[in-house]
Order: sequence, then structure tokens, then C-alpha cells
Amino acid sequence: MSPRKFSERSAVLSYRQHFAIVWQQFIQDNFESPAHVAHVFKVDPTTAEKWWAGSHAPQGWVVGQAMSNPSTRDAAIRSFSEAL
Repeated sequence: MSPRKFSERSAVLSYRQHFAIVWQQFIQDNFESPAHVAHVFKVDPTTAEKWWAGSHAPQGWVVGQAMSNPSTRDAAIRSFSEAL
């Protein structure tokens, strides 16, 4: 693997880690518990708990759902915009 490819992968992984923290803050600020998150996004409780802990980030469809839901749209846009 060339040094350039390796450095690009490092930047991507770094952003993924950063986004997991951004998502964690978003859900903790806008939902009561991991169970509430699981219910709203229709994911299993383990997934919601990992998001709540900041150890995992969602796939794009969940971010899209957060941004298209009228009850979370403004908070999602604010949270994700500040993260850039």
C-alpha cells in the first residue's frame, strides 16, 4: 500500500471516529435513553446502546432519517453542521 493510500484511510477512519462522537452527542441531547433511540430509529437495543456509548456510528439511512424527521430535523442539522 502506498503512503498516500494509507494516509487517506487514516483520515477516513479518523472522521468515522469523530462522527461516532457527534452522533452520540446528538442522540444524548435529543432522546431520553438508548431504548428511546431504538424505538424511534427501529434498530435493535444493542445498536442503540453502542450509539449511546459513542462506540459506533449509524449508517447513512439513519442520518437521513434524523434529518428528514420533522421532530429531529433542526437538531440534526445543527449538530452535524457544527461537526464539520
